[in-house]
Amino acid sequence: MLAKAHITVGMAAAFTVIMPEDAAEALPVIAGASLGCLICDIDCDNAVERTDSSHWRKVMACIAAVSLAADHLLDAGMWRTLAQSSPYVWAAGIAVFVLTCAFASVSSHRGFSHSLAALALETVSIHLVFPAAAAPFAIAFITHLLLDIMNKRPVRLLYPVRKGFCLGWFYADRLADKVFAAAGSAWMLIAVIISLR
Repeated sequence: MLAKAHITVGMAAAFTVIMPEDAAEALPVIAGASLGCLICDIDCDNAVERTDSSHWRKVMACIAAVSLAADHLLDAGMWRTLAQSSPYVWAAGIAVFVLTCAFASVSSHRGFSHSLAALALETVSIHLVFPAAAAPFAIAFITHLLLDIMNKRPVRLLYPVRKGFCLGWFYADRLADKVFAAAGSAWMLIAVIISLR
């Protein structure tokens, strides 16, 4: 699937599972899911996918940054947790995240970046820095994997095992992508309204 489907489904799933009750609780959901929904595609090797993913990863990184800034301004909790933790812990989290992303960016598409190992390493690294954002990150990451498994190109979930998984139901950039993006948008709107009402 392309970026819009991953974004809408990942954000909707995070809001549905976490069910934040107010804006302060929604900020880590937005920050975590914004990163988790597209971080897998840091390894895109196809020109169309790379352009699409790169553009939307920048947008989602900005949304995550705005969520973190709003959390700081509202003193909602993420930054307070960071201030209370050891600088060695969050420095380790940042280092693990950067190193994992660096390795993922040079791996083949749907290789390490789409693996359970990457999911675990990146979720733990997010948890070390901003614990409240870790679960939404993982949820959005998992939805990305599930959507990609439906495509015709295998996903190497058990990296470094060479065999990948794919159901072969859809092409990533055709009608199914548009359907998932539209359905994800509707789902996201409903999930946000229900959780924040």
